[in-house]
Amino acid sequence: MPLKPKTHILQPFVCPKCRMRAQPRKTPQVRTFATSPPSHAGAASRPKYAHLTNRTIIRLAGPDAANYLFNLLPARILGTGSTRPIYTAFLSAHGRILHDVFIYPPSEDNGEEWFVEVDSESATDLMKHLRKHKLRSKFQLEKIASEKMGVYYNWPSGQEESSRQIGGQDPRPGMGSRWLDETHSKSEVLHRLEDSGGQEVTLKDYTIHRMLNGLAEGPTELPPTASLPQESNIDFFGGIDFTKGCYLGQELTIRTHHTGVVRKRILPCQLYHENERPRADQTEPDYETDSNLPRPPSQSNISKVNARGRGRSSGKWLSGVDNIGLALCRLEMMTDIQLTADRANYDPSEQYKVEWEVEGQEGKEAVMLKPFVPQWLRDGVEQNLRRKERKAKPRQEEEEDDDVD
Repeated sequence: MPLKPKTHILQPFVCPKCRMRAQPRKTPQVRTFATSPPSHAGAASRPKYAHLTNRTIIRLAGPDAANYLFNLLPARILGTGSTRPIYTAFLSAHGRILHDVFIYPPSEDNGEEWFVEVDSESATDLMKHLRKHKLRSKFQLEKIASEKMGVYYNWPSGQEESSRQIGGQDPRPGMGSRWLDETHSKSEVLHRLEDSGGQEVTLKDYTIHRMLNGLAEGPTELPPTASLPQESNIDFFGGIDFTKGCYLGQELTIRTHHTGVVRKRILPCQLYHENERPRADQTEPDYETDSNLPRPPSQSNISKVNARGRGRSSGKWLSGVDNIGLALCRLEMMTDIQLTADRANYDPSEQYKVEWEVEGQEGKEAVMLKPFVPQWLRDGVEQNLRRKERKAKPRQEEEEDDDVD
């Protein structure tokens, strides 16, 4: 049964610097599969921070806000003992992603105020979705102007968490810290980062860092009503609690977890020219600045270079920057991951290409593609397989006992 938050007098929005009080930090109970950043992030790297201008903040404040969000989202957002951000998604009734979001739980002194961070392109649609399900729930709902409050990010190691800020460690592997802060003036957190040698970088730098880690965000990379949460790896980031009660989109999500096989997942990829080829020992994409490679449109088909006829697509290109990006890939076809006892179609010597049509041009444009499997994803898949093996073993023993009888 959902926990009932404490009741407080509803207050108007005030920026976090003025509102927050000192609170102790606790470790969140989230499922993750990596504890350190990948090699390209190097612990000795100079700290970087960015204002994520492509993100919008929505505020829910009132006695019913917590239970309202709890009953809509697949993540367990109550009783975590933490105010760190939770990465999850609002789902459709059919279990498809509508909007991937970060949920910022309240501190103990302000238990009715929740913040939702979403891609700015999706903010209006998410507001409609929240109003649709609000009914008689008692809470205020507002989209906060970017002139008042914004989303900030720091990596590689994550800046020291402050009880005066809303946010903390990003739950996704290889990432740093994200927090909400006032935008009309430079906050104490930003001053502290600058004083410690932190370098302000652009939104593009953040996007490159995120894609090298294999992490998708927003409607271009996670098309609404088309993307599945497990294929988008949200289950590996603590974004789905498979033991909690009902929520919108639960049926398909739970059925896939217990009886299905997730054959496709989003992977980081590197693009290259036909006369080139990535190193055989390469384990992650090598980013090249200002690459002159053609840019595939989102949802372009990926296929084997030597494919004959119109066979099944190997995957879909989602989005990228220069020569790196993200793609939804068939794991047993494009990687060495084997999900079932059946013979896999993977060939390490096989090459893949992304093809698309260009208006006013005969034939198709194409570029070569190589996917990579981050260690956190490999660990997550292996843990899922072990869980299903343990679940299947008692059934096999029971069937053997029936045969003996």
